[in-house]
Amino acid sequence: MEPSRAYQQRRRAETTDANTERILRAATELFVERPFDNITLPAVAERAGVGLQTVIRRVGTKDGLVRAINGWIVPQVAATRGDPGGARPAGDDLAGVTDRLARHYEQWGRITERTLHQQDASPALRESADAGRRAHREWIEAVFAADLDPLPPAARDDLAGRLAAICGVELWLVLRRDQHLSVAAACAAVADLAAACRHHARQRPRHPTQP
Repeated sequence: MEPSRAYQQRRRAETTDANTERILRAATELFVERPFDNITLPAVAERAGVGLQTVIRRVGTKDGLVRAINGWIVPQVAATRGDPGGARPAGDDLAGVTDRLARHYEQWGRITERTLHQQDASPALRESADAGRRAHREWIEAVFAADLDPLPPAARDDLAGRLAAICGVELWLVLRRDQHLSVAAACAAVADLAAACRHHARQRPRHPTQP
């Protein structure tokens, strides 16, 4: 291939990638600002500074846009909170767990909340909400495996459910937005609640027939 042609192809690919990121950033901003029904592909194109046909070629439809945003955000979530497969276990380092949650929710908390609240507005939003719930539960089970794995099934599910709620976006936003706690104070509150649940699970008497 001639050097000039290879250069042109590389520049075209770079432009495509840059346009795609602008579209996804613009759409993410709009999802936070507006109800899903009030978001249009022309509005995304205008916010991104690209043509409408560019948006359509990249994502196709509004559901395609939601799926593209989700695919763009998931690796960034893994980089801040950690993905379930690579999540470091909590041990006694609850401060480390809440620090990862804080980085995640301070960046992605509002769009996560919007997705959950609007999940009935489109199939793609429902898919995204369901995937987020599964990923959160898997992360909880990985991070708190040392507490969960020794428990019998019912007690394990009980503790995992409590920890998932305590470490969920809903409580974080109540602490930060509604109660105006600082990031450090919100982290301390989540850590205290998680520690109490773990302690309760360790102290619960087991039925004689439980292993």
